[in-house]
Amino acid sequence: MKALLGITLMVLLWSLPAVARLPEAFNGWKGEKAESISAAQLSGIAGPDAGLLREYGFVEAERRPYVRQESRLTVTLWTMRDTTGSFGLFTYYRQPGMTGREGQDLLAVGPDLLLLHRGPYLLEARGAALSPEDSALLATEIPTVRGREGLLPPLPSYFPEEGLVPLSQKYLLGPLAFERVEHRLPSSVIGFEAGAEAALGQYRLGRVAAELLLVSYPTPQFAASKLRNLQQLPELQDTGERRIAFDRKGSLIAFVLDAPTPAAAQKLIEDIPYGANITWNEYLPPRRENVGSIMLAIFSLAGLLLLFSFVAGLAFGGVRVIVKRFIPVAIFDRPSQMEIIQLNLSNR
Repeated sequence: MKALLGITLMVLLWSLPAVARLPEAFNGWKGEKAESISAAQLSGIAGPDAGLLREYGFVEAERRPYVRQESRLTVTLWTMRDTTGSFGLFTYYRQPGMTGREGQDLLAVGPDLLLLHRGPYLLEARGAALSPEDSALLATEIPTVRGREGLLPPLPSYFPEEGLVPLSQKYLLGPLAFERVEHRLPSSVIGFEAGAEAALGQYRLGRVAAELLLVSYPTPQFAASKLRNLQQLPELQDTGERRIAFDRKGSLIAFVLDAPTPAAAQKLIEDIPYGANITWNEYLPPRRENVGSIMLAIFSLAGLLLLFSFVAGLAFGGVRVIVKRFIPVAIFDRPSQMEIIQLNLSNR
């Protein structure tokens, strides 16, 4: 019983998410007192960004100042509800001109800002510039994500590569973030309340700066209905001062803002790599995590045990029969071993 309870406790502890904590010191940086930030404290800590952080799914955060000689650094480890929210916050803080790296971790480095994204976590370091060794040591404090925790949203992958300004994409989950980065379209026309998601990227079309806004809706039918409503809005009509082109591709509606010509806008929309093909980005668990494989293994083991029991029973019984037939001396059925307790109830 104790062994079973111990195994159950180990499984429960293994299934719990790891807790992210900032180190007290790393590579010569000495940390001061850490500050834990809960949802109730967010408004006092983040100020005007509190609503935006909640929009991206804020759960908790930890902030710790660091000092190394004359340099100072403030590191904040944000924990969001899921990878979608932390990725959106990463793109919101990221700016063109920063150097970036993609892979299991997303990294963006500027003169006084370092952003490191992994699963539902976003590490933000502001102040002194960090070396690659510094950032690698900080990255070791972020828990490793497993399986589908690390899957990124597919919408930003639909930006055409040609003309895209590096690291300019913003992934937007609500009206607050949208209104911070886009001022020519009202957030009310997007439909965030209906489950829409948006991504905004900057482009260089020749010598002209333009923007491509991708909005994803739950279904192509919903997007088609939304497009018909958008075509009736006066604020989306093309004027000489504000050039706006938009069209639908499947469940996406693409807006091109400030393209030099209508043909350039249409070409940018046509270059969006979105089609009717099925995209499968669901995490495929390995065999040891697959429930079906586990059940097959259990049934296989049960079958082997039954087969072993059957063969062992035949062997044991066969040995007894052979011994009794060819050896006259009683080996198995000795009288001293055949005593049976009888109640003799019929004699009462």
